[in-house]
Amino acid sequence: MRNGGEPEPRIIVVSEEKKTTVLLVEDSEDDAYLFNWRFEQSEVSCAIEHVLDGSAAIDFLRNKSAAGCGQLPHLIFLDLKMPVMNGFELLSWLREHTVFSQIPVIVLSGSDQQRDKERSFQLGAADYLVKPVKVADIQRLLADVCPASPGQKLKGHKAQT
Repeated sequence: MRNGGEPEPRIIVVSEEKKTTVLLVEDSEDDAYLFNWRFEQSEVSCAIEHVLDGSAAIDFLRNKSAAGCGQLPHLIFLDLKMPVMNGFELLSWLREHTVFSQIPVIVLSGSDQQRDKERSFQLGAADYLVKPVKVADIQRLLADVCPASPGQKLKGHKAQT
């Protein structure tokens, strides 16, 4: 647990030798579990790091961008409806900070409302998926970021922070 009783970010490693990472910003443990399960079925070879809200994502990204602290994620999957800082607020923050503005963001939402889609794209989202996410969507979005690696299995453990 972090200060204030917040859970530590979790990392799910697909391949130890791969340096490609994806950040999942999702407050629902059930939705994160389903995403990870779909990710495993897609057989891509990269690591998923998971934080619970936009504020935790900012902390995570700032820590990664600090000198010698690690590599920024290659892609962000972002829920819209979260406590503390929602997905729209995080999209705005990302676009205001040059070092993070080039990371593609894929919105994951339970909302199929056109206004949410339009606002997401206006704020710089690269794509918008309605939950539950399909394996084919993950494969399509990660094709250029994470190479396929048949037979890889997910192993969950706590992130080192």
